[in-house]
Amino acid sequence: MTLPSSRLYVKTPVAIGDVHGCLDLLELAVARFPDQSLVFLGDYIDRGPDSRGVLRLVRKLVEAGRAVALMGNHDLWMTEVLLDGQDPTLWYMNGGEQTMQSYEGNWAEAVADAQWMRDRLHPYVTAGNVLFSHAMRPHESDVDAHIWGRPGETPFHPLPEGVKYSVHGHTALQACPFPIGLEDGTIAWFIDTGAVFTGVLCALDTETWTAHLIRRTS
Repeated sequence: MTLPSSRLYVKTPVAIGDVHGCLDLLELAVARFPDQSLVFLGDYIDRGPDSRGVLRLVRKLVEAGRAVALMGNHDLWMTEVLLDGQDPTLWYMNGGEQTMQSYEGNWAEAVADAQWMRDRLHPYVTAGNVLFSHAMRPHESDVDAHIWGRPGETPFHPLPEGVKYSVHGHTALQACPFPIGLEDGTIAWFIDTGAVFTGVLCALDTETWTAHLIRRTS
């Protein structure tokens, strides 16, 4: 099975880590980079207080051409439950209940957001010599790696020709961003700070490889 992908025509986007319903942190991150393109690494929803508001802002930025958004595993859960009728138990145990509460009973809007995510979120994208995916590097032989994989459990699959770096969220690490240099000369960056628990959201400028740790102002 060949995974679909997209190549961006911007050379130096800023990657934004897992937001998980923290609209205030996302707004601060977007304001920090008014003139740069953004790549959202997925997991917009669950656990935090305003998943609905996060999706509203992400949709606005994507539709304005300012950002490209990836599918995270939590986002996938929402689409499978709301669009395919899958059992919601596991999703609700992992923050889905908070997500649905943020819609305040507006089921139709939640379903519309789920459909938008299914239609518009990418499994991974490349820009210049950087590949962005939610969890780990994608590969034809491992169709779940890009959305469920974790370092130490999933191998670092080779990158496409001409790509030297990869940037990921999904696995919250105490020291972020966390670059891992590999034997093939490539580097994998992990930037999930567990924002919903730490109050810190990581944005990585892939032009300078400078990390910006976004914190609440009050």
